[in-house]
Amino acid sequence: MWIKKPKRSDFRAKLSVGIVLFALLLFTAFRLALFVFHHATFASLSAGEVCSAFLNGLRFDLAVIALFLGPVILLFNLPVNSVRYVKSCVLFLAFELMVMAGFLVADLIYFPYVKRHIAEEILQISADWGFVLSYMFTKALLPVLLLFALLFIAAVFVHKIFKYRYIFDPYYAKGELVKLVLCILFILLGIRGHLGLGKPIGIADVYQYAASPAAAALTLNGVFTAYQVGRKGSVDIRNDYPAREAIAHTQKLLLSDTEVVPDEKYPLMRQPLKARAAKPLNIFIVLLEGWHPYYVDGLSDNHFGVTPVFDQIIKDGVNFTNAYAVGLRSMFGFAGVLASVPLVPGLPMFGYGLELTSFFRLPGALADAGYCTFFAQTSHRDSYRLCALASYLGAQGSYGFEDMKQLLPYKDKAPFGYDYDGLMFSADQVQKCQGKPFMGMLFTGITHAPFARTLDRFEKYKGNTWDDGFKNTLYYADWSIGQLLERAKEEGWFDDTVFVFVADHTSGGPDSDSLYNKFRIPLVLYAPKLLKPRQIDYVVSQLDIVPTLYNLVGLNVPYSALGRDMLDASRPQERAALVSEGVNIGLITQDGALRHTRQAILSVEKRTEKFDEKKAEDTLLSLDKTAYVLLKNNTWYKDEQ
Repeated sequence: MWIKKPKRSDFRAKLSVGIVLFALLLFTAFRLALFVFHHATFASLSAGEVCSAFLNGLRFDLAVIALFLGPVILLFNLPVNSVRYVKSCVLFLAFELMVMAGFLVADLIYFPYVKRHIAEEILQISADWGFVLSYMFTKALLPVLLLFALLFIAAVFVHKIFKYRYIFDPYYAKGELVKLVLCILFILLGIRGHLGLGKPIGIADVYQYAASPAAAALTLNGVFTAYQVGRKGSVDIRNDYPAREAIAHTQKLLLSDTEVVPDEKYPLMRQPLKARAAKPLNIFIVLLEGWHPYYVDGLSDNHFGVTPVFDQIIKDGVNFTNAYAVGLRSMFGFAGVLASVPLVPGLPMFGYGLELTSFFRLPGALADAGYCTFFAQTSHRDSYRLCALASYLGAQGSYGFEDMKQLLPYKDKAPFGYDYDGLMFSADQVQKCQGKPFMGMLFTGITHAPFARTLDRFEKYKGNTWDDGFKNTLYYADWSIGQLLERAKEEGWFDDTVFVFVADHTSGGPDSDSLYNKFRIPLVLYAPKLLKPRQIDYVVSQLDIVPTLYNLVGLNVPYSALGRDMLDASRPQERAALVSEGVNIGLITQDGALRHTRQAILSVEKRTEKFDEKKAEDTLLSLDKTAYVLLKNNTWYKDEQ
């Protein structure tokens, strides 16, 4: 039987258009999946806002499609008479599409944790490729295998279609020139995202089309946000609040009557008016990975029964019921707690350029005062570069997972280490201080997803949900803290130590977009022999920890911080917490909270009739502008006194 052979033709132009349309369909499909799987996040959007997000989202999709696929499509359409050449171009395009799809899958998994797309995390994760690869081939094995299978199918398809269907047309200068011009226009206009003058489309431009964080999240995609932040470590921002007024407002909010600014070029650097006697108190900071007050019975009364030790710490310590994190990821908490530096959008990330700015280094100042200082994290030493950053801040020793012995027969290998092992290792470092006053800090990790099983006795919840996994690891973490306190008492350094228990950010909890829910954290100063147990209800922040510890130990050297002493009860109504939420910023006060793009208010949460929206906006823009200007211009702190 005679079978007619398929007609051979030069179909590069049609295939190029098809690839672009397929890429747009891919991004739209993931936007639809985001909307369906996390519908609660977008429930407040009207039908018009949802349609707008899907339509305007194509601008941001096309920007990354034009950026990454465009140059290869241009090469693909060059008049090169080589089947191997054009096959290579198409295979590379298929590989790029697979990588984009992988990013979109990762973004879909990541989104529910912080209700936004991947951004600065793309920088932090560059030092954690071991964890990334481990996660890819364990927890995310199915999507990874599916993506590789699709790439293989694409390779087979490309091989066959070019072998049996493709033939290079004779070179026609006019037609080829038109194709190349169209490719170049596609790249330029796609990346720009608009036809007018001005910069190419950026993350902050989403608020030209979206009126709320939820609408913005639905409009953007994870490939675009990751690229925009990853290529320069920051995003473009615009805060038009006058810098001089912002700094004056910030000084009024943060400086106490007992402090003076020694150098006007460094407006946040201050020191006590009068010299004071040092108090050789020990400081032990435990940065708790992802703890949300919702799971702590002493803070929520939910009766989960997994925090008996911490519940007692709350009763016997100074418990701050309105404490807030400065951001939604660990690096924000680290910078806020140890340096009182807010990682406001527009600046390089800490560990990726911001450390070139001079900071007040509390561990370093204490080391100069004769303290023994150390930092430890239960994850690997190079995780998020925290050990290197702790050394930069003055820690005389920095340690990670590699330095810690496994002390218990755990059921699973924990990707971020074991809290008990880390706390016992830290207690060993205290012993090595040989009686000198010390400042130690441990960053825990067991409560970071994916959750590892520890010991049978901590498997209180038998389900397979995220909540069950978190609560079981929290149970183990709570017990570990109790073991640390028992050891401190046995070894004689409990009575003169101020323990600071503070979460780096929240995880889980109620499905609410409220700033109060997303940023509220446990924060307790625990020193029963030194500080009278009490509950403090005014608003405090991670940024207030450095000034508090500075005053507790009686340092006299100048310091800089975007916070104030948490134990200073004066002017409680003026206290506020600055928070960063992706490209947006927010302010939390006792009477209300608001989100802001720096150009307009996004949302307002009014708790009492006393809430003054305009005053809160002025405070928020002042704090943000002050932090940005001083850190950008390296006038945050004067290193050489």
